[in-house]
Amino acid sequence: MTLRATTLMAAVLLAGPALAQEVPAHSQFDGVLVHVRHDGLVDYAALRADRATLDAYIAQLGAADSLALAAASRDVRLAFWINAYNACALLLVVDHYPIKKRGFPTSLVRSLQGVPGNSIRQIRDTWDRRFCSVAGKARSLDEIEHRIIRPMGEPRIHFAVNCASRSCPALATRAYRADSLDQQLDQAAHRFVTDDRHLRLVRGDEPPTLLVNAVLDWYGADFGGSDGVREFLLTYLGPEDAQFVRQRGVVIEFLPYDWTLNDTAVFGAAP
Repeated sequence: MTLRATTLMAAVLLAGPALAQEVPAHSQFDGVLVHVRHDGLVDYAALRADRATLDAYIAQLGAADSLALAAASRDVRLAFWINAYNACALLLVVDHYPIKKRGFPTSLVRSLQGVPGNSIRQIRDTWDRRFCSVAGKARSLDEIEHRIIRPMGEPRIHFAVNCASRSCPALATRAYRADSLDQQLDQAAHRFVTDDRHLRLVRGDEPPTLLVNAVLDWYGADFGGSDGVREFLLTYLGPEDAQFVRQRGVVIEFLPYDWTLNDTAVFGAAP
């Protein structure tokens, strides 16, 4: 038996009865996320060594009944697809870990774009490759995010889906679940606005400036444009910070995006 066949068989055995579920529960993904630190960094070396758990969860996602999923409630579908995106992104990294620079001339192009040598963007066709089986079909990360999740009209997903990069909003340490989804998305948004990697208030400069993660530039339309972004952030800011953002003349600028892999091996011990 080949190594790949052995791995797939192990995944099926670990998934067990859950494979028969029309829309699987996500407890298996909790077992994967034990390798995520409280600050969102991932121990990819440990995850690679424990990849049978990840493979088992991917097997559950692949076996999900697409018709049952389509008929499920919005929160069931949204939790499912957020978890699917995050699991598939982890799978892509683990399949190529440790990530190396692409060959010339791609490596030169990536360098000019500010992409580090260990970035997920060094993997060929990062967003477009159909490598992850979900609901009976091979999916790409772009398909899951842009064709399935974003059309559901929930802007907080931009704080929940994780593209395996340092500037990406933190990967949660527990799977998303339909019965607690609203609370979990609120927690993700709160983590975002209280992390100075994603949001900073520059009070001493003229004009006063709100510096935010470039994600809110790329997907600003999902929040209703720049005014919508501002109003959205006010929901999660403390009273003093909210008053600052409301004042006349505050401008929004976007922070440079760090595509470095969100790897504990790169960023060291937990703070």
